Amino acid sequence: MSEREYLCGMNATKLGTAASWLLVCWLGLATAHAQAPIACDVLRFQSLETAFLEVHVDFESRLFHAVQSEDGWHTRVQVEAVVESPKGIVNYGKTNIDGPFGTDSLAALNSRQFHLERITVPPGAYNVTITLRDQSGKGAFEETTSIPVEFMSTDAPAFSDPFIVEAFAPSASGEPTNLTRSGYEMLPLVQAELSTEATKLQFYTELYKADEVVDSLFLVQCWLESENGSVLPSTRRFFRKEATAILPVFTSIPLTDVQETQRTTLVVQALTRNNELIAENFLPLQFVAPNSSIALAEFGGSLPAYLVAFTDSTTLQQHIRDHHPKADASQRKTIDGFLEEATVPQMQAFLAYFWEQQAPANPELGWRTYTTAIAYADSAYGACRQGHGAETDMGYIYLRYGPPNTIVKRHNETDYYPYEIWHYHRAGPFTNKRFLFFSPHMVAECFTLLHSDMLGEVSNNDWLQILRSRENTLRVTSSQLNRLNPRRDTFSGEEPEDLFFNPR
Repeated sequence: MSEREYLCGMNATKLGTAASWLLVCWLGLATAHAQAPIACDVLRFQSLETAFLEVHVDFESRLFHAVQSEDGWHTRVQVEAVVESPKGIVNYGKTNIDGPFGTDSLAALNSRQFHLERITVPPGAYNVTITLRDQSGKGAFEETTSIPVEFMSTDAPAFSDPFIVEAFAPSASGEPTNLTRSGYEMLPLVQAELSTEATKLQFYTELYKADEVVDSLFLVQCWLESENGSVLPSTRRFFRKEATAILPVFTSIPLTDVQETQRTTLVVQALTRNNELIAENFLPLQFVAPNSSIALAEFGGSLPAYLVAFTDSTTLQQHIRDHHPKADASQRKTIDGFLEEATVPQMQAFLAYFWEQQAPANPELGWRTYTTAIAYADSAYGACRQGHGAETDMGYIYLRYGPPNTIVKRHNETDYYPYEIWHYHRAGPFTNKRFLFFSPHMVAECFTLLHSDMLGEVSNNDWLQILRSRENTLRVTSSQLNRLNPRRDTFSGEEPEDLFFNPR
């Protein structure tokens, strides 16, 4: 049984038996607009003993096959979360979930499910790979996503990552569940995307180690900030709290000042009596019109002149697909979710909004610069994908991070597959990053990203062995075993490894 099904069942039972005692609150947050089939978050928390990551997964049952049992039809899904550092696997969690029961196979697929996995980790920089697998025996659906996360030292006071509470109810007596926090069962809203019709925002976070810097009362405050950093006055809240090792913060903020399709940021702070900052954290929020997405909302003002002539539907669709590498997670979800059904005005509005966000100082210059980069990626890397460079690994990396500072090409080696190593002095917020591409078939084929030390990109500890294996006999299972038991001689002296770690 999934956590979402558990909470729904728990709410229904309690409403029927103890209505005068219960508060079961379903907030009008984000269920009114189209959600992605699979949504994932990774949040950082602590206990008195250790640090841990919470992996939140929300998915549609219809992605999987239903099976019949004595209690009815339901899905069977395996959720696996693997936490990796550059040195290998740090920890993992794996759970098999039976979905809500239905009277037939169609009813069993008409729901969304939520799962929460807690994984203990030491402080460090990680990549969390989340995989959903169909366990019904009828299908082979498998979906994998990777999320970078950095967990700093746990020695100082800090807030956990806040999350929006979609629903809550007082905890039942007995053993706590994964959803139990501070006497309530709470259902998190994954990816912090809310409906513009929501009247309030309910959120939860925890403050750690405040008792180590203050010995009495202190102040907790929270508010929403607009995109330009100004405080929305009606959203500011203040609380006097007593210092403890772990302080839960579960409260709500009114949303009367929030406008349609507005991006805001939730800010939560702890301050001493002398107004000195103890800790703070942030949560970016997106407010979306019901039954819509950010891309389908009207763009404020007239359409920019540089987009007016863009009227061919097929050309617009491909052009927006080419923006996938440049987009953030929310924008990629919009591109994936609305493109096939969008009208020309809606696609034009999306592009206008996209470049207002990406290059607010000069949206047209940002768009023209990126359009030039698309043309180069199509020409240089798109031959193997009918001229669409953004659909290749090389083109995607080029469009996401720009041109590399150095490129090493080895297309005619006898001991290795053809390969290239790209080195970036700066890639996004990181410095000194490398990407290794190879062609396991022939140079005319698309080069595939085999390994990178960039957080959030493909990381493969066996890249050198795969590169030298002209028959490519290394199996995935062997690769996973090698991750669990990384070799001790971290530098072999072979040319590809020398070129990777010492770019020319």
